[in-house]
Amino acid sequence: MNKLFFIIILLPISVSVMAQPIALAKEFYENGQIKHVGSLENNKKSGKWEFFYPSGTKEAIEHYENGELSGSAQYFDFDGNLIGKENWQAGNLEDSATYFYANGIIEKKGIYKAGMYDGLWVFYYPNAMLKKSLTYYEGMPDGRWEYYSENGVLVQKGQFAHGKETGEWEFYSKKGSLLYIGSYQNGERIGDWFIVNKRGKKKPLDYSQWDF
Repeated sequence: MNKLFFIIILLPISVSVMAQPIALAKEFYENGQIKHVGSLENNKKSGKWEFFYPSGTKEAIEHYENGELSGSAQYFDFDGNLIGKENWQAGNLEDSATYFYANGIIEKKGIYKAGMYDGLWVFYYPNAMLKKSLTYYEGMPDGRWEYYSENGVLVQKGQFAHGKETGEWEFYSKKGSLLYIGSYQNGERIGDWFIVNKRGKKKPLDYSQWDF
């Protein structure tokens, strides 16, 4: 088990009688590399904090207020590549966030509200092609859904309501040809489903025997 060393340095700040002491906090790995550094106010994290891997590579930059994450935050992988940018408010993820692959390509981006996905989120493949886009409400899919192949071809589209499939859905081949059409209600397949041939003609489909 790695041993950690913790140092607190009190800074002599005396602005007024009501001013509270601010401490510079540093913690180290057993190998001597710094683990994190930041300020404590009333024994709570305050302001900018930096975190590091045992190798010395930066792991994160976060901002705190009264001991809670508040403000911008950035996260890095073991090689120092930026993999996430977030915004926090009173300990909850809020507002815009963007996440990256190690090669710098955006993996996903969207909005948080009270720590949950909210509004439109878009996801990408490592080659920067759009993978899927969907709308969320209170952390659950709610609205239009589109899913694409790695080559940029639309392969699914439909709607969600409260996290479950609803309404008409369409399924396409990897070449973009329409394959199936059918409807959902409360996440269950309902009504008539059809398979579509290359000429665009529809044939009834027994969807109970299909998994797609």
